[in-house]
Amino acid sequence: MDISIIIPTLNEANYVSKTIDRLHANKSGKLELEVIVVDAGSRDETVNTIKERTNQLVVDSTLAGTKYKSLNRGVELAKGEMLLFLDADTFLPYHFDLQIKEALSKIDVVGGAFEFGFNRDGVVYRIIEWINRIRYRIDNRYFGDQAIFCSTEAFDRVDGYPHEPIMEAAYFCKALRAIGKLALIKSPILTSARRFEQGHVFIVFLKDTWIWIQFTLGLSVKRYAYAYWQENQSSE
Repeated sequence: MDISIIIPTLNEANYVSKTIDRLHANKSGKLELEVIVVDAGSRDETVNTIKERTNQLVVDSTLAGTKYKSLNRGVELAKGEMLLFLDADTFLPYHFDLQIKEALSKIDVVGGAFEFGFNRDGVVYRIIEWINRIRYRIDNRYFGDQAIFCSTEAFDRVDGYPHEPIMEAAYFCKALRAIGKLALIKSPILTSARRFEQGHVFIVFLKDTWIWIQFTLGLSVKRYAYAYWQENQSSE
């Protein structure tokens, strides 16, 4: 097995099947892939919509609110030499698998992510994309909606995703950077703008920025975790 794709879900019936269909449409066909979905107890039709679209499916309601546990659980089942962590509402670019393989073949590269992009038109979304792209070029820490990837060996070396209830992807990138380099694949993913649409674009952006600033300063952001996950568990 070449690449194991781990998708954590919670009430994602409106998105996850499209995400899986898109990854199959955009794969090269030259590498062997497996899709592992770890569902944290969805109350909608998520599980029913993906039963025939996955290689492995785990349903465990005790994982709700702890995304890092879902991601680590998925890796426990993975057989791939490379790992790709994909949000349920994010579309991968054309031949993403070959791009990951090429990135990880470079000296000292242990992981990376894709360029960030929204699936919506509009000046406000382009501005947020631009700000985000500057941010992760400076701190080299990517977020979960950028489809983070790494070698399975590197994942094991850093003991998986840190046990952090929020900003788990940034903490994971920090751990990976301690053992090697992170690559940025310039082909953009397309992630859903629903969170910004539902919570008002600039309010959500300011909240995210405030949490990121505190994280960057080394302050604890765990107190924001419960509210964040309560706001983001809907499939609307």
